[in-house]
Formats: sequence, structure tokens, C-alpha cells
Amino acid sequence: MKLKNIFFLAAGLFAMASCSDDVTTPVLQLQQAAKLNTVSPAEITFTKDNSTEQFPEISWEKASYGKGAVINYEVTVTNNTTNKSTVLGETDKNKLNFTNAQMNKLLAKVGAYPGQTYDFTISLVSKAFNAYTDKAQNTVTFKATPYDPNTVNIGWNYAYVAVGYPEWDYTKAYLIGDPDGDGVYQGWVQFDDAASFAILDGKDISKVLAKGQQITADKKGFVEVKLGTDGSVTISDPTKWGLIGDATSNGWNKDTEMEYDAKTRLWTVVTALSDKEFKFRANKGWAINYGSDGSTKDGLAPGGANIKVEKAHAYIVSLNLTNAGKYTYSMKETDIELSSSSMTLPGSYQNWKPDAADAYLITSENRDFKYTGTHYFPTNTEFKMYDAGTWFGLVGKMVWNDAKTKADFVIGNGGNITLTEGGYYRVEADTKKNVASVTKTGWEVIGSATADGWDKGQLMTYDPATKKWSITLTMKDGEFKFRWDASWTKNFGGTLSALTQGGDNISITAGTYLIVLDPDNAKATVTAQ
Repeated sequence: MKLKNIFFLAAGLFAMASCSDDVTTPVLQLQQAAKLNTVSPAEITFTKDNSTEQFPEISWEKASYGKGAVINYEVTVTNNTTNKSTVLGETDKNKLNFTNAQMNKLLAKVGAYPGQTYDFTISLVSKAFNAYTDKAQNTVTFKATPYDPNTVNIGWNYAYVAVGYPEWDYTKAYLIGDPDGDGVYQGWVQFDDAASFAILDGKDISKVLAKGQQITADKKGFVEVKLGTDGSVTISDPTKWGLIGDATSNGWNKDTEMEYDAKTRLWTVVTALSDKEFKFRANKGWAINYGSDGSTKDGLAPGGANIKVEKAHAYIVSLNLTNAGKYTYSMKETDIELSSSSMTLPGSYQNWKPDAADAYLITSENRDFKYTGTHYFPTNTEFKMYDAGTWFGLVGKMVWNDAKTKADFVIGNGGNITLTEGGYYRVEADTKKNVASVTKTGWEVIGSATADGWDKGQLMTYDPATKKWSITLTMKDGEFKFRWDASWTKNFGGTLSALTQGGDNISITAGTYLIVLDPDNAKATVTAQ
């Protein structure tokens, strides 16, 4: 009986191994390639009116690899004029569906500009078990004329500020305009870096109104761009905006600072206002200011009249200077108190300049008074936190954990925060509770091959001279990856000589290794010790 049981066990194991072989190494071959169906209608002009309608269905006859094959399809669109391509989607079905608005946005990725008609080609590949990749029997074509949804409500002449022209992205371009009809185009533009740009007619982008324009590093920021009737271009100095007036708590003597949101392209502040008056002005001076245009509810004019607050309350006040030369504001009552979106960390590493470009930032994404940011601090760095005129320093002592990797402390009207050991630190602060912390962080090795598995990473040591990270670890048979700041938002895997974001786990055998990571070049070495 015992011998019989052993026999059946062996037979079962053999059967399991055979099944495993069948799954992981299928015997397949392409029997019939996929075939794309014609796009019908094959020509379309996108508009605001048809934006919610369905784009013609992209469909195909499925490929055949034999019984039981798991097949996925990848669909790509190519702009025949620019030769740029983008993947429209992947599916295990035999069709993809988009609205006209979705397709209009996708075509912008392949260099299709509004008001211009292009020929596009759709291609398809089938993939079976990640082992076979085969092109469809055919490709199909269609014509389309995109539109810019950001311009549908503009009823006056306008122009694009085309950064990087001729390779520019209209979906991100700022607009200047001539709402007064005097031939002068003007508007406000945010430049995050030094850049070159051209100005293109909004109704016909083939018409270049000005080109070869430059923004230098010292001019980057929120600037006014004007195009004169003679084709000349003038660019203002960078500006920051605020409210001033007896409706604010600071009166007419001091600005209530606003913050710029690059996503909404609005300057915004949450503040209490009394039933008096205020205006908007730039750089805490009167050279550039806006008040009521006197004819519309929310319209603004340069040097316009004071804006009257009808009811004392807390408001979300927004300033819109990016609507192709026509400027507006809004006031919305609120009971929600919001923090700023960021604070700076001025300190000894940059000569204590809180508003300088090299001051580190910690951000509050939800504007809930909780800030975080990760930065490199040299040895013996001293710093404080700064938020729109308010300084937060160390009150009392920093309390470090036993491993000296994290310190908690109280912030307020106190002294400098000192980091005696150089390295990358994650700085966190809660300005409602007046508490903060600093935690050593950076690149780490994590995985089943490490002592703590996938639950906790092993922090590497940073060399500021080489900008490389290293660690010596005793590893088990298993896998590992690299990740940044104890988060999977940024992680490397794949091949050591060519690491990729989100790449595959890296296999390793047991042993002690020196692991060196060069994140700037996406490379790593693993050397047995």
C-alpha cells in the first residue's frame, strides 16, 4: 500500500509538471492575421458641437493562433504628415471606441494642429502569450481636422504663444488676443524656464505673426506679452499678483498675496474681505494694476475702478489673466480655510533668500496645511520654513529616533533647524498643529531578496560627488527593484544596464553584493563581495 501511494504521488507530480509546461510554453503559430475594417465615415471635422458624439468605430477581424490562445491587440495612429505615432489603446476585444473629443486630444499628440486637415493611418498588431507579435493584414486611413476646445468661446482675434516652434503643443499654449480690435495683441503667459517662441494667428496657424522670440532665465515667470501693429513684441518683467484695499485685512498699505495655479491658470487667494473696496496689482506696486471695467459684472481694465465688496465674508478670489487678452475675476463665498499650496525652505545652502528660485519647496497638494517635500541638504545645513511673510523655526529641540533617521519637532517663532549630516531628507510640516519632521530618504533597494522583503526598503548612501547611490547587502535568492523615497511613484526595474521606470523585478541569487545605482543614467551594477 505504501509503495502504491508513492507511485500515485509521483504520477501526480509528473502530470502537474506537464500541465505547467503546457501553460508556460504554448505551441502556437499564426494561422490568420487580424484585418482592420474601414473607418467610416473616413473624413471628419471636429467641432464643439460634435465633440460628445462617437468617433467612427475602430474595429477588426480577430487574429487566429489556434485553440486556447490569449490574444491582445495594440492599435496605433500615425500622422502621415509628421510621421509621428501614438498608441490609441490595447484590448483583448476586436474594437476601440472614442468620442470625437477624445480622438481630437489624441491626434494632438501626433502633431495635428487645429484648423488643419491631415491624413492619418491606423495600424494594428496582435500579441499572443507575450511571445508572438504580428502585424495585421492591412492598415486603414482617415482624414481629420482638429479644433482647439480652449478657443470656442473667443469671439475676437487671438494668437498662440507657440513655445518651441515649430515643434509646439497647442494644447499647452497660452493665448494672447485683441478684444478691443485696435490691432494690438496682448496677454499673460507663464514661462517655467528659458524658452524660444513664435506667435501664430489663432484662426490660421500657418500665419506666423512673430518668430524668434526668446525668454531668458531671468525673465521666466508670469509675464505680459504684447504684439504691436508693426509686429514688434514686448515682454514685461516677471510678476506676482495680490489684492490691496481697505476690504482686505492689510488695507491699502500691504498686499494680500495670491498664488498661481498652473493647471487652472488662475491667481487665487482665500481671504476674509469686509464690505469695502480692493484692486489687483502686480509686484506690490501700482505700475501694473487692474480694477473694474465699469461695464461688466466681472470684467477688468488696466487702472480700472476700485472693486466693491457687497458683503463682508470669506471668499475664494480668482484672477484670470490668460483668456486671450480679456481679463476677469471671480469671488466665491466660502467657509473653508485653505493653506497655501507651498512653502519655501530658505537657509544657509542658498543665503537665506525665501523668494529665490533656488529655495527648496515643500508642497500642500490638498491645501490642508500639511506640507511635504524631499531635498538634498549639505552637511551642517541650517534652514527655516517660510510662507508668504511668515517664518517657522525650531521651538525647543529636535527629537531623533534611535536609528537617527527621523526627527520630530515643534515649529513656530523659533531658531534655525539644523541638519548636521548631509543627505536627502523628506521634510514634513503641519502648520495648523505647528509640528514638523525630517526623515532620511532617497533611493532604496526593496524586494523578496532583501531582509525585509517587499514591506520595507534598504536605504542606499548618496555620494554628491558622483551623484550615485550605493549599499552593501546580503541577499537571498529572489528579486528586487529600486524605488525613490519609500514610494512606488518612482521606481526602476528591468535590465541593470538600461533600467526603466516601472520595469520588471530583477532576479538575484543568494550572496553579499555591492549595489551601485546611477539614477541619472538609469544604470546599476551588482558586484559580489
